[in-house]
This record gives sequence, structure tokens and C-alpha cells, in this order.
Amino acid sequence: MKKIFIGLFAVIFSTVAANAEKRIGISGAYTMFSSDGTETIKSSGTKTSKSHDDEVVVPSIFFEIANDNGLAIGLDFIPAEAELGSGNNRRADTDTDDESDTAGDNKVSAELTSHTTLYLSKTVGDAGAYLKGGFALATLDTTEKLATGSTYGNEDITGYLVGLGFNKNIDNGTFFRTELTYSDYEDISITGSADTDGVKNKIDADIDAVAFRISLGKAF
Repeated sequence: MKKIFIGLFAVIFSTVAANAEKRIGISGAYTMFSSDGTETIKSSGTKTSKSHDDEVVVPSIFFEIANDNGLAIGLDFIPAEAELGSGNNRRADTDTDDESDTAGDNKVSAELTSHTTLYLSKTVGDAGAYLKGGFALATLDTTEKLATGSTYGNEDITGYLVGLGFNKNIDNGTFFRTELTYSDYEDISITGSADTDGVKNKIDADIDAVAFRISLGKAF
């Protein structure tokens, strides 16, 4: 899917670039992340599930090209980390074999980094409205201090974006935009390193996000 999308992106880019207007801008997006995760303790089969909602303002920069038919292709990059949530709990022993598998203090957090979106947009009507769809690539960074001694590391993830926006041209090529988008990322499955008993635990997670974005840009 990733290769197909990037290939399609390249074809459309070459088509649009033949007679294109170039645009660059900055955005600020009020984003509501929703994360659902389950940790499975391999030695005991115990599953711990948790949901977390987080709200954050995410900055980004974008570059796009557009033709006279209102079709634009662009790239949006977030130069900051977006925290999906963090937590701290003390877990009692649930494994009758030993105590190191499950008991103790556990501190975890997760962040999206290097978030890049390849997108297409198309104007609808003459009032400045447009539809938007895209493909997102990011890295999920996990930081943890677990009583089990296990670590989960990082994972590259992909997702899709759909949205609706409104563009208003000002003076000298300057434009202002408001936009509402929904992003759904692929289901994640991360197997941790071996804990003190040589057991590898597992985390499954699902992430999605709703964002209201305000942008200011310049066309050339």
C-alpha cells in the first residue's frame, strides 16, 4: 500500500508540475489524539488494556504545487513531537511462577515523531472550499521504565488522512486556510525485549486523531 501510494503521488506530481503554482506555508493544528492499547504478559497471559485521549497544538510547515484546475499535491512536515500519552502504575504479582514478570512500578509514554503527510487536495466550487486526502508516515517513540526489565523501542507507522477545508486568498499571493481533518493510523503490534526471565511481552495499539488546522501561506 505504501509503495502504491508513493508511486501514485509521483505520477500526479509530475502531471501537476508541468504548469504549476508553488505554495509554502505554516500551520498550527489543535489535535485530539485517541489511543487504545493492550499489553500482553506472555508468561501469564495477563492482558492490561488502557485508553488515553490527549489534546495538543501541533505546528507544521508545508509545500505544495497546484494547477489551474484546482488540483494540488503537497507535503506537510511536523518538526515537533506529539505526545500520545503517558502513565504510571504499580502492578501486583499475577504470575504464580515468580514475581519479576508483573510486579512493581511501571512508567510508560509514547510520542509521534518525524510525522510527514503526502496529500492531494481539490477545490470544490468557487467559494474556496476544498477536499483533502493523504498518506501519513511517522515514528512511534516509546519510553518506558518497567518492573519486568522489558523495553519496547520504536516503530514506524503509516496511516491515512481525509479532510475538508476553506481557502481565502488575500493580497500578493498570500492565503489563509481553515481545515478539519481525521487521521487513522494502522494497528500497531510491538514485541518487547526479553525481561529478566527471558520472556517477551507484547503491546497492541490503535491511534487516531481529529485536528482543526489554521494555515497561513504564500503562493509564487
